[in-house]
Amino acid sequence: MKKLLLLLALSVSIYASDALNIDTLFKKQIGLRSITNLSLTSSGNPNTYSLYPTLNINSVATSWEDTKQLTLSQTFIYTITPKLDVLVNGSASGARNEYFNYNTLEHESSTKYNFDALWLGFIYTFDSIAELIPQARFQSAIAQRQRLSDETKNFWLKSQNLEFSLKGYSDPVIYGIKAGYGYNQKRKFNLANIEYGNSFYFGGDLSIVLSPKISLDLGIEQRFQSAQKINDYKNTNTRSLPTYSVGATYSINSDTALGVNSSFGGSSATPDAVFGMTLWNKF
Repeated sequence: MKKLLLLLALSVSIYASDALNIDTLFKKQIGLRSITNLSLTSSGNPNTYSLYPTLNINSVATSWEDTKQLTLSQTFIYTITPKLDVLVNGSASGARNEYFNYNTLEHESSTKYNFDALWLGFIYTFDSIAELIPQARFQSAIAQRQRLSDETKNFWLKSQNLEFSLKGYSDPVIYGIKAGYGYNQKRKFNLANIEYGNSFYFGGDLSIVLSPKISLDLGIEQRFQSAQKINDYKNTNTRSLPTYSVGATYSINSDTALGVNSSFGGSSATPDAVFGMTLWNKF
């Protein structure tokens, strides 16, 4: 137990550049790591969402009653030096939209499959400040595939995300706080020009090491997404998207860990729930 806690402390102090979990153990060497996430989102409202790099509403006003979305996200992180990581993330999803058909007077559904986005970025870890590790993470969406009504279109370099965080360790807890900003440029569809709104978010994470193989993970985030516009006319106000999360991570061996987590919304604009499984692997 003491050996694991020491490894956690060292990895936070030197190599931390990820979410707070046993994945921090994998930062002890230069090389490649893989993070695979499978998540199920239940909206409970007319919105559809993107989950990476942070929760974002990416739909205009619709008649959906609920959306069930299964998203597969794959991230590769390569550590060039102890201070610099580069990362690439790709995601795809299948969404089942449920709605009421006023022509047939019946509840119906439609299912769509989509490549969502390809992101490229880097993580820079600064020197410690009073035993806290500052980090900066910047990412840009190289490609995004988005839909408006029956039109699907590819967009290039339309979204960017910048995040700052502070992480620390106090036996047996790893903790962190973060704040970030997501920028969305205007999307030009044939039907209309859409501005999904920019987002500002902040939150905190906590991982409690329960045993040499298991940690309990807790988190809370507050996001604000600015007003959405259609053809330069606002069709929403600024929306609040608070979420609360709980999960656990199990270290299978020195190279592999498996995590389960659930996230719940705290407002009508957030999804009712997001359930996920994450596999970390060091090569």
